[in-house]
Amino acid sequence: MSRTAEELMTHHIESMMKMKENSNLDEALADYSEDLVAITRLDGRTRTMGYDTLTDTMRNTFTFATKLGMDVESAVEKLDILFRQSEGGYITLLASLKPFSSFASFTYMIENDKAIYVTGYAKTALSMPSLGVKAHPFPENPETLATVEKHLSNLRKHDAHALPQDYADDAIILTNLSERPYHGTAAIEYYCSNLLEKASVEIDALTDPNTKIIVKEAVAEIACIVFQNRAKKKSGVMTYRVQQGKIVFESAIFQNG
Repeated sequence: MSRTAEELMTHHIESMMKMKENSNLDEALADYSEDLVAITRLDGRTRTMGYDTLTDTMRNTFTFATKLGMDVESAVEKLDILFRQSEGGYITLLASLKPFSSFASFTYMIENDKAIYVTGYAKTALSMPSLGVKAHPFPENPETLATVEKHLSNLRKHDAHALPQDYADDAIILTNLSERPYHGTAAIEYYCSNLLEKASVEIDALTDPNTKIIVKEAVAEIACIVFQNRAKKKSGVMTYRVQQGKIVFESAIFQNG
């Protein structure tokens, strides 16, 4: 029986906490598909990453930290998960890992027991040293980006009729605006109407022309947008998966500040 995203993430975190005991990352890295596509901004630099890039980064970081005498297990144990929500093959986390980051968001999409798509963002100090990793040369996907742009336009216009049509019939939405996931047409319609009514501040912060867009990338089926609006004191991480011009998955994580 295939693992759910919840089961994979539980295994992944437990494996990271046993790195020192095992002296390697193999168990944690086994959670990633060799066809992985990732969009990350973890050290103040935006990158698209593939399996080789991501695994090399994790290995180098682990080796470097060990040589410095850093206790990687203790760092993982200090991970404070502020929000965790999953549905089937999708999971999103909002976490704090002080003193490195007070706001970190990760979204994993699972196929065949492995993470196939990943987005990760961590708000860090400007002085954060580079991980020393170049971007994997994934070409930008204009079709994915166009679908997301159309959706953002409908959000900007508060178009309650058009918004649900941006999603596939069996779409899944994970968000810290709700205690439960949204799945399917009726749930998506409710989410859209509720979003415009009760989360207008977050939506306006996302779509405001003066909002600072920190990340805006679209590769393969996924897109990631990270934004900050100082005037409205809102920031957020949006992840989308698009197929045939429709959003089949969305994670929407918002934070004050």
